[in-house]
Amino acid sequence: MIVDIRCLSANAIPTIFHDFQMIDAIRDFNLTIEPGNVYGIVGSIGSGGWLLSWLLAGREPMLTELLDMSKGAIDVDGRAADNAMLQRISCYIGEGVAEFPYRTFRAYPSALIRRLRRVKTVADQIEAGLSRSGSTLTLRDVAELFELSGAEMRDPANGRLHRPLEFNSVERWRASLAIGYAFRKKLYCAPWIEPHGIDYLLSHYNRKFVKLLRDGGASVIIPVSSEAHVAGIADRIVHVKPWKPRDEEEGVAAPLTMHADD
Repeated sequence: MIVDIRCLSANAIPTIFHDFQMIDAIRDFNLTIEPGNVYGIVGSIGSGGWLLSWLLAGREPMLTELLDMSKGAIDVDGRAADNAMLQRISCYIGEGVAEFPYRTFRAYPSALIRRLRRVKTVADQIEAGLSRSGSTLTLRDVAELFELSGAEMRDPANGRLHRPLEFNSVERWRASLAIGYAFRKKLYCAPWIEPHGIDYLLSHYNRKFVKLLRDGGASVIIPVSSEAHVAGIADRIVHVKPWKPRDEEEGVAAPLTMHADD
């Protein structure tokens, strides 16, 4: 799978966990994403690395309008991409695949309500992915590959594997990779999670899971502020231009970090 990005200029507000969001802008960006590669997208906060991941994961509802306005393009194997296509191939690291989007804790007031609402556990999502992709792997196979707790247990009270993704704390990152792996996703897009999140995601312990995806032929996009974060794991370093004020006719706001409750 080849993803070709040409003359991409856009600004939008990517989010993660419905808790953190940021106005992000990318300018005149070009990149060809090839299978089996990890891409370190290096730039200062607000310079477009997170927005690139957000767009490629199919999370931006205004994608078509943004591309039309900028005359930019995102093609997948020579076909113009829309959100539906990007969602089919992508996994948004931390929240999982677009078929099962992240929901806030307010959606899970009690175990009974979760059952009534048919809220899926990590195990449920992995099994759905294996079924949809026609994989010969089992739930236990995938859980052990990504070292998820509770891999041998079916009791919902034991192991985060049998809880919703939102209840997995730091294991949520690996669990989301496992869900994408079960669905055979070809593109994994990380959010901007500096400073503390990136240290965990790209720790010595977790790098093996990123390499597992790459060795399986998937592409991984990791936006960071410094090449040092992705040293030894990125196959290619791509620098994004820092945001600079332009004439007001472009109508682009300066990057600003904020929380959803602000």
